[in-house]
Order: sequence, then structure tokens, then C-alpha cells
Amino acid sequence: MNNTKIKNYLQLHLFELKYNFIIFLITFIYLFFVSYYFSNQLIYLFINILINNNILKYFIFTNITELFITNIVISLFVSLFISFQILIFQFWLFLSLGLFKYENIKFFKFYILFIFLNFILIFTILIKILPNILSFFININNNFSNQYIFNIYFEPKFNNYFHFLFISYIYIYMIFLYFFILFYIIFNKIFKIKIFINLRKFFYLKFILISNIISPPDFLNQIFIILFFILIFEIFIFIYLFLCRYFFKKI
Repeated sequence: MNNTKIKNYLQLHLFELKYNFIIFLITFIYLFFVSYYFSNQLIYLFINILINNNILKYFIFTNITELFITNIVISLFVSLFISFQILIFQFWLFLSLGLFKYENIKFFKFYILFIFLNFILIFTILIKILPNILSFFININNNFSNQYIFNIYFEPKFNNYFHFLFISYIYIYMIFLYFFILFYIIFNKIFKIKIFINLRKFFYLKFILISNIISPPDFLNQIFIILFFILIFEIFIFIYLFLCRYFFKKI
């Protein structure tokens, strides 16, 4: 009898997972078509800072399918990003009936904070910081080109710009996600801060492995990413210890 009940519960959970997956798939497809329909507006959001500062006025393409494929990539990126937030919410709904009330409240706070920080990250990184970085390098290249006795012109490719934009954002988003989960674990006392301090060398090794995965096979790039990870990790520990000492009065 117990085995029959367990089997029925398992089938019920599998059916619910299948139902949630179908909902997620339909949502993703819908978001993809909406994003593709408004792809021109999305492109403008990503390049408006370059246009407003008169840095770039046009893009070129060298392949007849380049515009079409790039629009698809932009639509995929936007729809995947939004769908990922929905997937976390679906995951919470799936687990909510098996959690205590205080656990649901903690997860809800985590989700609201996560969504809020995601929007801040989109605005600061994808729309402000990365285009400004690109404009900085374009200005430097223009200054260098004026020093030559022959003419050198920069012809920006449409797909290269968005490839740079999205790949950079994915790297930054992975870093954000890692430290956000770390922050949540420590502040909810799932693990104590002393564990992270004692296992500092283990985290350094993990940073080396992550940099090898997400960065190109370039020694300087990997060193930069490793140092960036270590810096963020140490700042994170320092801020937490500072808050505990002067605000929470305990570690």
C-alpha cells in the first residue's frame, strides 16, 4: 500500500514537472516571437548611447544572412533572460507546498531581491557600462588612426558588436549569480562566514577553474578574471564582517 502511494505521488510530481516544463516552453516561444517582432526597438536600446554621442552612425554586414541571424540571437538572448526569471518562480511554486511558511517567505524575499538586482544589472552593464567601454576603445582607435600617414577607417560590424555585448554580459552575469547565491547563503546562516574564510584557498582554486571555462585561452584574460574574482570575494567577506561588527554585533 505504501509503495502504491509513493508511486502515485511520484507520478503526480512527474506530471506536475511535465506541466511546468510545457508552460515554460510556451512562455519562451511567446517571448521569442515578441522579442523578434520588436527587435528593432531592442537594437536601439543597445546602441542608443553610441548614436547619442555621435560615436557610431551605422553598422555594416558582410554576410547576406547576418542581419537575420543577429536578430534571432538578440531575440534568443532577451527571451532566455526573461524566461530564466520565470523558471525560478516556477521552481518555487513547485516546492512551495513542501516548505514551511518561513522558508517560503525567505525564498520570496530572495526572488524579489534577485529580480530587482537583475534589472539594475541590465541597466548598468548592458545599456551603460559596456557601450561606454566600446565607445572608449573606438575613440582611442580613432586617435591612433590619425597618427598614421595613410587613412584607416573603422567599419563596425553589426554582429561583432552584439557578440561583444552579449558575451561580456554573460560573463558578468555568471559572476553576479555566483556571488549573489554566496551572499544569500551567508546572510541566511546556511553556512557560517568562518567556513568561507577557512576554505579561502579552495575558492581561489574554484575561481581558476571558472576563469578557464568562461574566458578565452589567453593567459592575460584569465589572470584578469581570476584577480577580479578574488577581489570581489575578499570585498564581500570584508563587507560582511564590517556589517556584523558594527550593525549586527555578531558573526
